[in-house]
Amino acid sequence: MRHKNSVLHDLLKHVPWGEFDRLVSEHRADKHVRRLSTKSQFVALLYGQLSGATSLREIVGGLESHAARLYHVGGRTVSRS
Repeated sequence: MRHKNSVLHDLLKHVPWGEFDRLVSEHRADKHVRRLSTKSQFVALLYGQLSGATSLREIVGGLESHAARLYHVGGRTVSRS
């Protein structure tokens, strides 16, 4: 079976991750992070925007259904707590 990237993966290819990481370091955005890094939060919010999710529960459920693919885009599943 031929592999096909998701639309989210294709969009994330255009994000300048070097610049993103530089800004995260410059502003110390991950200083007190325990579980969800800035990059994972960005991926989750982008997924929510693109999927038309209207609640955090929808974002969590959608990301859980794509958990195996999140590793490839640099994200991880999130929890509501």
